[in-house]
Amino acid sequence: MKLNLKRFIILFGLLSFSIGAQDGTKLIAWKPIPEASGYQIQIKEKTGKIVIDKKIETPYQSIEDLPSGVYLVRTAPLNLFKKPAVWSAWKDLEVILSEPPKVVTEEEKPIIIPKSESKSEKTIANITIEGEHFLDATKVDLTKKNEALPILSKEVKSSERIDLKVDTTDAKSGPYDLTVTNPYQKPKVVTNFIKVEDPKHNDNAKITISKNKPFRDYTYEEMLTFLETDIAVNCKNTKVPALTLSECHKTYVILNFTSDDNQSVFEFYKLINENQSDRISAYQYFSKNCSPKFKPAFERMELQSKNQKNLDPEERQTLLQELMKFRNCTR
Repeated sequence: MKLNLKRFIILFGLLSFSIGAQDGTKLIAWKPIPEASGYQIQIKEKTGKIVIDKKIETPYQSIEDLPSGVYLVRTAPLNLFKKPAVWSAWKDLEVILSEPPKVVTEEEKPIIIPKSESKSEKTIANITIEGEHFLDATKVDLTKKNEALPILSKEVKSSERIDLKVDTTDAKSGPYDLTVTNPYQKPKVVTNFIKVEDPKHNDNAKITISKNKPFRDYTYEEMLTFLETDIAVNCKNTKVPALTLSECHKTYVILNFTSDDNQSVFEFYKLINENQSDRISAYQYFSKNCSPKFKPAFERMELQSKNQKNLDPEERQTLLQELMKFRNCTR
């Protein structure tokens, strides 16, 4: 990469300072003081070690040789005797290297983000962006024409990974572009990075459930329909399926696992939960207790494997490992 594509960004809290960075020139500047005979600038590390202490004629100083890091800076105008007249307060100074961001995509197809089957609950999607040169100051947007998806949180895990939580509850269906921007760099745009899909409904007939049919033989859609109707009306403090409840209290519930079916229904409830730890636990449960195979869980895990790009890398790895065991179960 050519050096002239790199920019140093200086961030600090003193309003009278500004920065310059053009074609590799890095400097810190402040407002000129009338009648000053010059200036003195001091920059020190957080440990207290002074790294720059100079008397200069101009209201700016090159920081060309200053490594990336966190520092403190202060300045003073000089009097006629070339002595500091008054020092400013020490202010935080952060030097970071900003480079054009890169985004790695595994394939041309967008990440599919299905909206919730339940109209009463929010749809929160976990999205992982992998690439290079990510910073805490990196700006991320997911847009479709004039529509922007609300990003509830952005966590820069490393210079190669950003994790997002995105609210797609009221999002319009269709593809959305990803824009990743580093300070003083051109935005990196990935078209059709994700695609929001509405829940699939059967317009010709409403899904009906046979009471004589074992839960393990339900389809994924039938199990979702069952959970939509199996609500504990006398236990408003939880959304746990009524079938799996034994006792309901104000601050806790006692579960009913008197049968394998009850626990499997509860584990399926965890499988579609927004909590990542619950989903990972459910993957492991169904791969271990796979004889007889719990069909709705198997269909759900297969579906998630096709949309694995919107999962955290740890969850993605666990899902693929446990799904392989589930597929090859011979017990």
